[in-house]
Amino acid sequence: MKRVVVLGAGRVSSPCVGHLLGKPDIQVRVYDIVPANAARVVAGRPRGESLQLDASKPVGPAIREADVVINLLPAPLQLDVARACVEERKPLVSACYATEPIKALDKPAREAGILILMEMGLDPGIDHMSAVKFIREVEAEGGRVKGFFSWCGALPAPEANTNPFGYKLSWSPGDLVGTLRRPARFLKGGHVVSIQGDALLENYTLKEIEGLGWFEEYPNGDALGYAEIYGIPDAADLFRGTLRYPGWCETLRKMLHLRIHDDEPRDLSGLTFADLTRAMIGEPAGDLKAAVARRLGLDEYSTAMKRIEWLGLLSDRPIGRKRGSMRDVVLDLFLEKLGWSEGERDLVVMQHEYIVEYPCAGVTKRHTSLLVDYGVPGGDTSVARTTGLPVALAAEMILRGRLDLVGVHIPVHPRVYEPILADLASMGIVFRHGEKTLRGGPARRESAGGTRAPRGGG
Repeated sequence: MKRVVVLGAGRVSSPCVGHLLGKPDIQVRVYDIVPANAARVVAGRPRGESLQLDASKPVGPAIREADVVINLLPAPLQLDVARACVEERKPLVSACYATEPIKALDKPAREAGILILMEMGLDPGIDHMSAVKFIREVEAEGGRVKGFFSWCGALPAPEANTNPFGYKLSWSPGDLVGTLRRPARFLKGGHVVSIQGDALLENYTLKEIEGLGWFEEYPNGDALGYAEIYGIPDAADLFRGTLRYPGWCETLRKMLHLRIHDDEPRDLSGLTFADLTRAMIGEPAGDLKAAVARRLGLDEYSTAMKRIEWLGLLSDRPIGRKRGSMRDVVLDLFLEKLGWSEGERDLVVMQHEYIVEYPCAGVTKRHTSLLVDYGVPGGDTSVARTTGLPVALAAEMILRGRLDLVGVHIPVHPRVYEPILADLASMGIVFRHGEKTLRGGPARRESAGGTRAPRGGG
């Protein structure tokens, strides 16, 4: 009997645990600081066990009997768990980014003879696997990738888009606020473009996704390293972006002017949301809505002001906390107002575009790969499936002895992405492909099911 330890029973854990417990020779222990969360994920299934664990303390004893450890805890808890896995000689799979401190564990992990496989979720994860698979196939046909663009969005499905923000929480709201001020870099025409975190949401454009309509897209992190990671040194354009429904960027940028990211603890006893907003903008009296509009450079009737008012930041309702920061209060409102109703579906959209030169044919083409995946009403969300299943599949490969890499890796090796993309395709997580000739031949467009074989995801 194989033994898997899963650390964290959050929003993406259920499909991961469910897949593993569907195998008759795998036992799964799920640990969470809240015992009820772990019990909910295990759901009484045979060979599943739920236990309490505070992962801010040493986790060595919890993982000591595991054959594989899956870390689904928040990013700040990744490094300590990775170190514990090296000490205990336990292979590790995680959906989080391979930070520099984790990459520094490569030599100790090799010496311990274990694999630390990071970035094994949706984004990062499926984006890497699908892109590298497609790029290697294009190169085998004699092509050279001159531009790579990637977008991903986790959104409500159209029928579930029922609030003014056009967004519902698929993961931690704290992580969401953090990404709104993350600096970004990308290549455009061979030149590096750098965006400071405070200006991130000002640098959005509109993007049409075929069959789905128009979205806002804004830069996501540092794309420059992907030239080396994906093996495309000739690329003059490299861009990674986040997709949101229109209106998101302006509204959240204006909310940042209200210092919604401020994490300084305050005495909130007896305060209303309006009281706190007044304190944040330094307007102790007068018409609050007019004062906020002036501070943000908005008309009172603007859509962004309507959203801020709808969220409750101008409300005379008591906050309900005795102590906390502005960030805490806003996260409470997000949890209250941007939640899901029973039976609603979420939507994951991921699109890659490749500009490829074929020197022998004298042709340049734009290839597109599009993943559109919906959650199951009353069941798992798409975000949970597309994040949790790749992690589970990788852990199962390790258990079966089908993945013999050691050291710190992300899923850009064919021994990882080939079988996992095939398994995901069998579960309905697939990309549609198309192409258009840009130069050197007649323009044409194809999609999955056309004359080209589907690539980059099944």
